[in-house]
Amino acid sequence: MHYTEQRPSPALAQHLECLWFVSETDTSPARGAVERVLPDGCLEWIFHLGAPFQRSTPAGEWERQPRSFVVGELTRFMLLQPTGPVAVMGVRFRPGGAYRFLPFSLNDFTDITIPTADVWGNKGTYLEEAVLEARNNMQRQQLVEDFLLRQLDMSTTRPRFEAAVKEIIRSRGQTRVHEVAAGVGWGSRQLEREFRVGIGLSPKAFARIMRFQNLLRLVGEGALREWTSLALEGGYADQPHMVREFREFAGHTPAERGLAEGEFGSHFVSPRRLAALLGPS
Repeated sequence: MHYTEQRPSPALAQHLECLWFVSETDTSPARGAVERVLPDGCLEWIFHLGAPFQRSTPAGEWERQPRSFVVGELTRFMLLQPTGPVAVMGVRFRPGGAYRFLPFSLNDFTDITIPTADVWGNKGTYLEEAVLEARNNMQRQQLVEDFLLRQLDMSTTRPRFEAAVKEIIRSRGQTRVHEVAAGVGWGSRQLEREFRVGIGLSPKAFARIMRFQNLLRLVGEGALREWTSLALEGGYADQPHMVREFREFAGHTPAERGLAEGEFGSHFVSPRRLAALLGPS
C-alpha cells in the first residue's frame, strides 16, 4: 500500500497531527488481509474513497464501516479488513486536540465509530459528498481544513486541560494523576471530568495508553534490552505488569509484536510517527 502524510495548515497544526492517504499498489498484500490498529490516544476522521473496510465487533462478527466517520478513543486493538479497492483519507487529531471541533462530549465516542453526518448533521453530509467527489487529494485536504477552521472559530480553548494532556505525554504516562491535577490547579475529580469530556478517557486510562505507545517506541527502536529493563524504563512495576498491559491493548505480547499490525497498521506505529507523538527520546 502507498501511504503518505500531509501537514495541516499552520492554523490547525496545534490540533492536527497530519492528514494521511492510503491507496493500493501493485505490491499491496492480497485483498482481504486483516489489519490491526492499536490505541494511541488520537481520534481519527476517516473517508473511504474506495471500498469501505469492515471492522470486527466484540461478538467476533464483521460490520461494514460507513463511507466517512469519526473513530473515538480506542481502549483496545481494532481489527480491520478491506472489502475491495483501497483508497482512504484520514485526519489524525493530536491527543486532546479534537474537542475544539466536535459538538458534544468525547466520552460519547469511546471505542465506537460515528458517521460524519451523525456528528455534524447536514454540514457533515455536504462535506462528505464534496470530499468523495473531489478531483484529487489536495482538493480533499482543502475542503476538510476549511471545514475544521470554521468549527475552530466557533469553539473556545481550555488551556488547563491542554496543559494536563501535554504533561502526560511529556512524561510518557509516568506522572501520577494527582500530580498532573495539582500542576494545572485542579483537584483529581475535576481533572477526571475534564478528560472525560475533552478526550473520552480518564486521565489514568490516557496515561496508560501513552505508556503503551512509549513501550512500542522502545521495542521498535530495536536496541538490545532485557524485557525487565524495558518494563522499568517504560514505567511498569515489573515485566509481568508490562506484558499484561501490552496484551490488553494489542491482543498479543511484546515478543509477538512482529505478528501484529500488517502493512496498513504498521504506519501508525513507525518509529518516526511515535517520535512525533511522544517527542524525542
